[in-house]
Amino acid sequence: MTGKQKALVAGAVLTPCVGFVLLLVVIVAVLNGSMSAQAGQAGQPGVVSSVAGIPPVLLSAYNNAVANLPKLRPNCAGMTWSLLAAIGEVESTQASGSSIAPNGDISPPIYGPLLDGSGAGGNTSPIYNSTDAERQLSGGSTYARAAGPMQFMPATWINDGQDGNSDGASNPQNVFDAALTTATYLCGTGTADLRNPEELRAAILRYNHSQTYVDEVLQWKTTYDQMGQTAGNGPPVPGGSARGQAVVAAAQREMAQNIPYSWGGGGTAGPSVGFCDGKNGYLNGVCQASHTVGFDCSGLSQYAYGQVGVSIDRTAQAQYDGAPTKIPLSVGLAALQPGDLVFFSLNPGSGQGIYHVGIYVGGGQMINAAHTGTNIRQEPVWMNSYTGGGRY
Repeated sequence: MTGKQKALVAGAVLTPCVGFVLLLVVIVAVLNGSMSAQAGQAGQPGVVSSVAGIPPVLLSAYNNAVANLPKLRPNCAGMTWSLLAAIGEVESTQASGSSIAPNGDISPPIYGPLLDGSGAGGNTSPIYNSTDAERQLSGGSTYARAAGPMQFMPATWINDGQDGNSDGASNPQNVFDAALTTATYLCGTGTADLRNPEELRAAILRYNHSQTYVDEVLQWKTTYDQMGQTAGNGPPVPGGSARGQAVVAAAQREMAQNIPYSWGGGGTAGPSVGFCDGKNGYLNGVCQASHTVGFDCSGLSQYAYGQVGVSIDRTAQAQYDGAPTKIPLSVGLAALQPGDLVFFSLNPGSGQGIYHVGIYVGGGQMINAAHTGTNIRQEPVWMNSYTGGGRY
């Protein structure tokens, strides 16, 4: 169960992914009053035009919600696009799996688990939709379930749903409506200052009554604040050294050739056949690595650095241990430069148990060989297990 379910459903136990503590950066957004459904221009304070991993229309919805909030909640200060994006990330991974039309409608619709008492989402007591309107918001189901990219319960949406794109309707499956409703719900109906860390935590806790959820949202807010700075609303990402840029270019060339992942594959000399070790290298129960010429994560980083004449160790843990300069988890992604290695652990911040490595390219993105069945790709840094960076 996600989103508003915990705050509204008695007996439900929410178990979101464990949040990790980062330095909280609270960015004060300058609220703009324009009613454009496509939000403001990139030059406006508090507005970003592009952020890696967030679909453009969805980002526009976040900007639009911040701009229009003063008309609905004039006594609420400190709302930011990054807070809304953090909620959207935790609730639906930015509407992942759905397309978003220019007017904000998503397809297919997003629903949480049916609260039929079966234990899905931690719910052990059936929760019924009592009205036709509630059943419609649940996709026609008798049982309640959260709806839309921001995961609102039907009864909550009926009471609090907003029209974010000025089309005369409020729909939880529309990103403009969902983003504006999230903003107004976080603000409440009284006076609120989300620049105050205590009030910010209390607002998120109202959205989902779980301290773990609050920590995860705040971690993502910090990440998006930093990514927004690299997108033109703050200090640019450092260009890094010529060597770092060359490392990125070497990885990009392999990505352009659609080189596959192969457990144990690759190294300084380039891609090679990997192997299966009893646990890794398999796909659907069949050993793929033994006949796949490619890279695993650390093989790719060793190769990319080898292309610029820098010899690094073969495994991710050894690459972290051997990095002359460490970029700690606490300083976030803003301190990274292109070409830095980004490391991942099940115990972030410890420097131990590192299981994955990627090559940072800027803007919160990395190039990496992710896992069996994929090709080398560029994607957002995995913040749920990011443990720090290393610079050679």
